[in-house]
Amino acid sequence: MDFFNSREAFYRINRIKTGLSIVAIAILIVVLVAGGVTTAIRPLMMAAVAQGGSVPGIVVSNNNTNTNATAAAAGKPVDAYNTPEGHVSAIRHVFDDPSLRVQHYCKSNDKIVLVCQLYDSNSKNATLIGLEYVITADQYNSLPNREKPNWHYHKIEFLPNRADPMFPELPAAQAQALMGKLMDTYGKVIITWNPKDKLPVFPAQIQQVEHPFMVNATVKPEVHAGSFNQTLKY
Repeated sequence: MDFFNSREAFYRINRIKTGLSIVAIAILIVVLVAGGVTTAIRPLMMAAVAQGGSVPGIVVSNNNTNTNATAAAAGKPVDAYNTPEGHVSAIRHVFDDPSLRVQHYCKSNDKIVLVCQLYDSNSKNATLIGLEYVITADQYNSLPNREKPNWHYHKIEFLPNRADPMFPELPAAQAQALMGKLMDTYGKVIITWNPKDKLPVFPAQIQQVEHPFMVNATVKPEVHAGSFNQTLKY
């Protein structure tokens, strides 16, 4: 009798264990479906996506990657400040040093012809000293008369005895062709940092490139050390 009672107790225990196992498995499935499995295998899922693959039966959102790719394709404002033709250098752009060959790195613009960053050299540590905006003849003619003196005509300034522009990356024939396209445009030079100053401590100034001092090298400005003095006597 004890034998049969023991065997029956054994079977009862096994049935209880089986029931508990089934319940435990059911609970585990619920937890996994509720999100635990996603957390557990997410690194594997992301690795598969990064390698261009996929996880069978699971759709992984890759919005961040798509957003970053779209932003990269769209570009940034600082991109392309060097036209496919390369940069241009020119003199007579700075009142305190008309002989300084200013390096122009330009890009096309949807409002005007070009926007150029101006540097005091073409070295990797060159200082950004100003900007030049380039507009069409029609845009120049639409300006109020008081504003027009701030702009110079490139058909005049492209002459060797004026700005003497150079295109280091271009053969002579291509440089001439490019200048021909820009002849009928106007430029406005704004110097934000006098190259003679150690710090950008003076207000930005528009350089009137066709000012007599800029044109006539024999005219002497009222020079004060570290100043942007455009009150010239000529």
